[in-house]
Amino acid sequence: MWRTLQQWMKASGLGTAPRKLIEELKELKSPDVLLSTREKTIRLRMQTTPEKHLKVLLQRLKIQIPTRPKVIENVVEKMV
Repeated sequence: MWRTLQQWMKASGLGTAPRKLIEELKELKSPDVLLSTREKTIRLRMQTTPEKHLKVLLQRLKIQIPTRPKVIENVVEKMV
């Protein structure tokens, strides 16, 4: 994996330090939001907006962050 990251970074003009890249990518957050309705609970996976320096890094690596929430699961709850 390290070798692949090195080659990817080198091709993007970002040097060859994958450990530093991983440290930078740790800033990306992906929280889940639970929405309760009368019949079920919907779990959505959201993406936080990355800081400017991280946006530039992602653009150089040609990684696109989703802009819409992703439905992870619909849990049907029993009515009591």
